[in-house]
Amino acid sequence: VGPGRIRAGAVARAVREEGAGYVVDAGADGAFAADAVVLATPAFVAADLLEGLAPAAAAGLRRIPYVSTGVLALLYPEGTGERLPRASGFVVPRGRAAILACTFVSRKWPSEAFGDRAVLRCFLGGAGAEDLLEVEDAEIVEGVCRQLAAVLDLPPAPEAWALVRWPRAMPQYEVGHGELVRGVVAALPPGIFVVGPAYRGAGVADVVRAAGDAAAGAVARLRGGVPERTEGTWTTS
Repeated sequence: VGPGRIRAGAVARAVREEGAGYVVDAGADGAFAADAVVLATPAFVAADLLEGLAPAAAAGLRRIPYVSTGVLALLYPEGTGERLPRASGFVVPRGRAAILACTFVSRKWPSEAFGDRAVLRCFLGGAGAEDLLEVEDAEIVEGVCRQLAAVLDLPPAPEAWALVRWPRAMPQYEVGHGELVRGVVAALPPGIFVVGPAYRGAGVADVVRAAGDAAAGAVARLRGGVPERTEGTWTTS
């Protein structure tokens, strides 16, 4: 689409080879020529886009499982902030509660905007507990807050709350994940890169580092070099 241009709203349907480069097919939104393509999508979406171009890589990408999760933010009344333990939060053993973990937001990231209110962020769902996210919002909030009140000095109900569901959003690293990712990378055509939490770490720092590697590989491709691929990463040779 030209230097320095962003095309918003166009939905990519497939990536195909054309001459020495590629074309990103966006259906009715057009087709875009590219010398290099970085797929910053969930692995299963990247698999659909690459099915015709790199079927072996697509097959590997589809082997990375995903689960659904949710985040519940809770704001408690004034006077509850100092009731929280002086810690950043806690993690729950699987099957012991409705939540996976809880962050004491008002302790970890204090702000005058909180006043003396306890602000918490709870993580829900995940492997083996995805059915919880099918429950009505109010029922989820009531159950989580009841369990929190049993272990923390907090009221049985918050002053305000917000619940966000993330369907099929969390990649799972099964045994052999590293080998699987190396196989996917090896099967990608030159100039095609995948990046995101499904590959070399789900944390923000991991994804940023991997994005930098993919960008370096794309730049090497644009300059006529050959990106060196090792251990599921891209570095310029």
